[in-house]
Amino acid sequence: MSKLKLLEAMTMQQRLNKASSQEPQTNKIEQAKVEEGISTDQPFVFVDPVSAKVFNLACKVGLTNMPVLITGPTGAGKEIMARVVHESSERADKPFVAINCSAITPSLAEDLLFGHERGAFTGANGPHAGCFEQAEGGTLFLDEIGEMPLELQPKLLRVLQEKKLTRIGGKREIPIDVRIVAATNANMHEDIQQGLFREDLYYRLSAFNLQLPALAERPLDIKALALLMLQKHAIGQVVPELSKEALHVLLSYHWPGNVRELENVMARALLLCDGGIISPDELMFDQPVEQAISRRGSVNSIHESGTLQESSREMECQQIIEAMRISRSRGDAATRLGISERTLRYKLQRMRQAGMDVPKVYSR
Repeated sequence: MSKLKLLEAMTMQQRLNKASSQEPQTNKIEQAKVEEGISTDQPFVFVDPVSAKVFNLACKVGLTNMPVLITGPTGAGKEIMARVVHESSERADKPFVAINCSAITPSLAEDLLFGHERGAFTGANGPHAGCFEQAEGGTLFLDEIGEMPLELQPKLLRVLQEKKLTRIGGKREIPIDVRIVAATNANMHEDIQQGLFREDLYYRLSAFNLQLPALAERPLDIKALALLMLQKHAIGQVVPELSKEALHVLLSYHWPGNVRELENVMARALLLCDGGIISPDELMFDQPVEQAISRRGSVNSIHESGTLQESSREMECQQIIEAMRISRSRGDAATRLGISERTLRYKLQRMRQAGMDVPKVYSR
């Protein structure tokens, strides 16, 4: 992706952040994916200030050549964020190769990563280029890096340090030029303490750490994502609307499966919906609704009408309320919102004077 296209993508994202109550639009990065035939299995939008901040960081670090470690819960969209890093870089026109470290056996992992020469083992009838060589000039995405076999970690560390590899059964060192982006949902520091992951490899991979929050921590993304999922799955049929009651349920659910679960819920709703409007009865969750509703009256009171100025004020108030709900301190809430603590204190005072019920921050 050129710097011009990156600037266009960031400009589009800023428009999305200001229009979270409208139907989601596909930013330039997503358009590039479609044009280049790249899979968009997990559509992702960045409407909420929390996710928009991560998006902007991904675009900035993408312009460098630093290794990136993306942390976050399963299903939150870590591979999509890895693609943002890749497509924001000068390597955008080069390969993006993804490998799930938890899905490979230790006996096959070395061959998959580094390749082999003819005759290296039984069945090796010819030379094979591993993922590093396949990603030459581009990005290698190591998903679930915490599941990397321990015996393979020293070999991976050496390749990252030397920028050279040797295929299984080979003697020739092959120079490589690959940008590494890794992802995990594990607590890597605990894994290091337990001897499950090498500390030196961790610091080699985590030159820049991107933390992708759970979907429940970025509630303003939920409606936009839900509409985007409906558009994705409504092939050959009219996209139904979300009723206010259905939206209320979606905003109140705690989303243990994150974006991946939201996509499943919307695909089911599309199947069950007979009319042009999705009601709460068509929302099928993996848990009983009584257990699913974990928060009430925070962001689900967003209105669909009013002037632009009124909508902007209301959106700002909802963002402040949600930031106060999930933060450990008022300073933390101010950081999430991108404002000073003094400004936040002033806004909270005005909200309370207007009779709004603003939650207090708490320590976890």
